[in-house]
Amino acid sequence: MTKSTLFKVIRRVTYFLSNMSANVITWPNDFEKVEIQTHFENSMPGVIGLIDGTHIRIDKPTEDADSYLNRKHYYSIQAQMVCDHQKKIRDIFVGYPGSVHDSRVFRRSPLCETLPEKCRDSFLLGDSGYPCLRHLLTPFKDNGRLTRRQRNYNYILSTNRYAIEHCFDILKQKFR
Repeated sequence: MTKSTLFKVIRRVTYFLSNMSANVITWPNDFEKVEIQTHFENSMPGVIGLIDGTHIRIDKPTEDADSYLNRKHYYSIQAQMVCDHQKKIRDIFVGYPGSVHDSRVFRRSPLCETLPEKCRDSFLLGDSGYPCLRHLLTPFKDNGRLTRRQRNYNYILSTNRYAIEHCFDILKQKFR
């Protein structure tokens, strides 16, 4: 696939998503936020979504192939998504090459800038690939010296992230 073809595909997908997203992919309204928070209330109060990135496999590009080679040694494009506890997609950002780290994709996504407004009194849960921010909770780095509370927090955070992983699995199954 040539670089120009790749960018045409990305542009078409992005155009489709941006035009359809207003109808299909929506950030939770106030009522939905309360409903989502209720689901997480016992373990992680204030959570309204789960964020993660995944790789969309592509053929080896003819140009700049190394930038599309991800850490798992296949060529891909990054997709970052936010979903809720019911696996409803609430935000999506697609297009960075597979070699780009999740934290950089996030920092360059529109969500990074709008997160404080979208999550005034709430949070997203992310994995260690994301920066820990006021509205984005991530695990403590395990340097072998975590306290019991920190280990417990990490465990609760990781068990609550099942929905985003399952959401990716469902999407990937549909496109196989």
